Amino acid sequence: MKYAHEVIDLLAAYPGREFKMREILRHVSRGIPLAPASHEAMRRGARRVLDHLLDAGHVHRCGGNTKSVTYAWSELGHALAENRAHLGPDLRQ
Repeated sequence: MKYAHEVIDLLAAYPGREFKMREILRHVSRGIPLAPASHEAMRRGARRVLDHLLDAGHVHRCGGNTKSVTYAWSELGHALAENRAHLGPDLRQ
């Protein structure tokens, strides 16, 4: 995916912090102003990355399907503790 590295870098650096799409796009474009067609193509690419991260459980969406929607990196620490509980006593650390 074209913008996966940039989106993951931004969201994973601040787990739990909510980002609006415009903040994500500003990070991906490095603040460079773009033509409307390029901006829309970048938005679609970033949205595609976010959809895959949502499906994988790495990101969660806050809000509805409006312009006020935000995305945040999920903190997976609680799932790790649950997984360790299912391990045998010799595999727990």
